Amino acid sequence: MAIVKKRNEQTESRLLLEGDDPIELPPAEIEDRAVLVQFDQFKPFVGELLEELRDGTIAEPVAVMNDGSTFAIHGDTRTFWVKLWHAAGTEMTKIDRAQVISCLPSTQGVQVVVEDYSDDRLVDD
Repeated sequence: MAIVKKRNEQTESRLLLEGDDPIELPPAEIEDRAVLVQFDQFKPFVGELLEELRDGTIAEPVAVMNDGSTFAIHGDTRTFWVKLWHAAGTEMTKIDRAQVISCLPSTQGVQVVVEDYSDDRLVDD
């Protein structure tokens, strides 16, 4: 018996954002309830993600996920790892669903300075 994949009308109306390079996202409509979080501890930060998506932002692929559909969205204080589904035919100006996979304190603009100890030598007497 052959397996027949049934078409889902709701799925066809949503397009999963995919890509290997950063993608410029235009300002988009997104409802608060359209955001799903992997863990409850991410909920207090959802407003920052919504602000970024509504203003337009850059979505950077998360290389370690290796799936082509998980992107980093940088906010003022947090970096969100998300999957985004846009409404079909809206040129990415309406987001139907955003799934937050991770939410990390932002490290953008942080500079790490490592001292060079290459001239220091241990001397045995």
